[in-house]
Amino acid sequence: MGGLQRALRGALLSLWLVSGGALLAQPAVVAPTDGPASSQATPGAASTATVPIESLFPALTGRVVDSAQMLTPSAQVYLTQMLQRLEQSTTDQVVVVTVPSLGGYSIEEFGLQLGRHWGIGQKDKNNGVLLLVAKDDRKVRIEVGYGLEGRINDIWAHLIIDGSIVPYFKDELYSSGIIAGTTSIVRLLEPGSSRMLVHRSVEQSWYQQIEWMWWFKLVFFSVFVGVPLAGFLVSWRDGDESAGDGRPYSSDDSPKREPRAERDSSSSSSSFDWFESSSSSSSSSSSSDSDSFRGGGGSFGGGGASGSW
Repeated sequence: MGGLQRALRGALLSLWLVSGGALLAQPAVVAPTDGPASSQATPGAASTATVPIESLFPALTGRVVDSAQMLTPSAQVYLTQMLQRLEQSTTDQVVVVTVPSLGGYSIEEFGLQLGRHWGIGQKDKNNGVLLLVAKDDRKVRIEVGYGLEGRINDIWAHLIIDGSIVPYFKDELYSSGIIAGTTSIVRLLEPGSSRMLVHRSVEQSWYQQIEWMWWFKLVFFSVFVGVPLAGFLVSWRDGDESAGDGRPYSSDDSPKREPRAERDSSSSSSSFDWFESSSSSSSSSSSSDSDSFRGGGGSFGGGGASGSW
């Protein structure tokens, strides 16, 4: 009887051990979560299709196309008259255009395609120049036609943007900056012109105009060099004259000297007088220009320069 009990206990123990091992061998069940697993989160690349670039081009209504409304009416009239005179004397066509945005395109591609789309310049000369300003993108570009790349190369274009346009744009003086840049372009194209670019001149007060370092040097040499040297010369001359006549030196014995003539020097400085056209300028020329101006079929090859402010 005792042996039977021991056998029964052994069988039950073996059965318990086998069942416990089976439970331990089962795979662990992962509890569900509220969100998807991080390994399964694959964000999709949402790509927005770019609109055709031609749909962003404004209509060519004249030599000044201010679709971004960055120019004052008087500035538009002044620019139109200046560009009219240039074309009459040289046949070169220069167009100023402002756009609100580039629509995701680079300003180099936008300017090149816009110049070709409008056909600025004559077809047989390719003598067109496009001054493009993108307001929201804060970029500016000068696009030059094939025929004028020898007169307005990339270096000149960079100098116009950095020296004539951007200094005004940084202070939100858009009309002045565009007028300065256009004037610089016209000076490079006009025959017999000085080819001097327009740079912004900031008026300084009398306090800022003083050359303090020059005055400091003058005071330093006067005090530490001039005064000791003058004292030494005076004492040396007094000693020589006293020893020469054998009597004390008197101020009455000093030789009479003729007064020296003073020379007047004059300096001349030239500055560029900025022209501000009033709003009362005749706007009839601007309206007539918008009715008659058309591109001549000129071609562009990507020459020019770009900048930002």
